[in-house]
Amino acid sequence: MQHDNEALIEFGGSKRISVADDVRIKAKRVNDDWGVFDQEQGFHLYDVPNDFRTESKVENYKLSLKEEKQQKLILESKPYHIDIEPTNICNLKCPLCSTGIDAKTRKKGTLTFEKFKHLIDESKGTILQLSLQNWGEPTLVHDLPKMIRYAFDSGVFVRLSTNLSIEYPDGYLEQFINSGLGRLIVDIDGTTQDVYEKYRRNGNLDTVLKNLENIIKIKKQNKLQYPIIQARMLVMKHNEHQIDEFKELARKLCVDEIELGNIQLNPNTASKDWLPKNDEFVYETYMGERRKTPCHWPWSGMVISWDGGVAPCSIVDDENSDFGNVFENDIMSIWNNEYYVSARSEFAKTKEISKFTICNMCKNDTHNPNLFRVGDSFSLTLNRSTQNRQ
Repeated sequence: MQHDNEALIEFGGSKRISVADDVRIKAKRVNDDWGVFDQEQGFHLYDVPNDFRTESKVENYKLSLKEEKQQKLILESKPYHIDIEPTNICNLKCPLCSTGIDAKTRKKGTLTFEKFKHLIDESKGTILQLSLQNWGEPTLVHDLPKMIRYAFDSGVFVRLSTNLSIEYPDGYLEQFINSGLGRLIVDIDGTTQDVYEKYRRNGNLDTVLKNLENIIKIKKQNKLQYPIIQARMLVMKHNEHQIDEFKELARKLCVDEIELGNIQLNPNTASKDWLPKNDEFVYETYMGERRKTPCHWPWSGMVISWDGGVAPCSIVDDENSDFGNVFENDIMSIWNNEYYVSARSEFAKTKEISKFTICNMCKNDTHNPNLFRVGDSFSLTLNRSTQNRQ
C-alpha cells in the first residue's frame, strides 16, 4: 500500500492503522488485514465526524490555519482543539511519565463537574475536538461519563486514552461507553504480562483485555457507531518483538484501529535503553537529525490542567510553566496574553517577546540542552528546583 507521507516513515513516527471502512477517509480495508494509513501527526479535521463540524467551527478552524500561516501574534480565531485534564492522579507508575515517577510538578487533584461544565460552556462554539486526558488516568474520575455526556450534548467530539487496568464498579463501563464518547484509545504495551508490566508498572494485562472485551461487547449490543476503539502500543526495545502479536491480538478483539506509537525521551538525559532497534519507531531527533520545525500549538490549541492551569502543549506538566488559569481569566484573554504572544513570536518573523516561556526553551527541538527534564519523562518545566523531586 502506498504511504501518504514517506518522510515520517523514513525518520520515524507513530503509525495509525485501521480495518474499519467508515472510520476515517484514508482508511482502507483489505481482507481484514491491517493497512497503514495517515502517517501525519497531530490534529486532523477528518478525525471529527461531520455531525460535530458545524459551520462556525470549521470557519474558526480555517481562520486559525490562515492566521498561523500569516504568523499572527494576536489572534481572532479561538483554540479549535483543547485538552482538559480530569485528574492528574494515576493507578500506574510508568517510568517515562512525570506522574509515574511522582515528580511533584503540580498538586494532585480532580476536576469537578461544575468547573468542567463552565469550560465547555465557554468553548463549545469553536472546539472541534476535546481530549479528556493529560497527566492522569481519566477513568478514575467518577463523573467522567457525565462529563463526556455534557460535552456530547453540547456538540463537542470527545476522545481520550486510558490504561484500562482498573477493576471498575458494576455499571461503570456501560455508562462510559453510552456517554457519547467519540474515540477511545487503550494502551496495550505488550501481549504478555511480563512485557506489558515492564513499562505499565502496577498494571494487569488480563484486566485490560477483560475490560476492553466488555467495552466492545457493550458497543455491539447497543449498536453504537462510536466510540471508535483504538488499541495502541508504544513501541520500545523490550516489546518491539511483539508487534505482530499485538496486531493479531487487536484483530481478534475486533478493535477499529491500532496505533504503533513512539515514545518521547530527552536524548540528553534519558536512557536510550527504552528506544527500539527499529528506526521506524524512533523520532528523527534521537538519530542525530536536528531540525527545528514550527510548532502548531500556539495557534491551534491549549491544555487545561485539573486546577485550571493552562499549558501551551501536552508535554508541559509543571505549574510554573502555566500561561494562565481559566478559573481566574476567560479563555480568550489567556489565548492572547503576553505568554501566548511571546510563545508565537518564537516561530514568527515578528518578535514581541515580553515573557520568558517554556516555548523559548523548547522551539520544538528535543536536542536543546537547556531543556530540563524530570527523570526520563518528556515533561518540561521552568522550575529547576523540582530536579531532585523523584
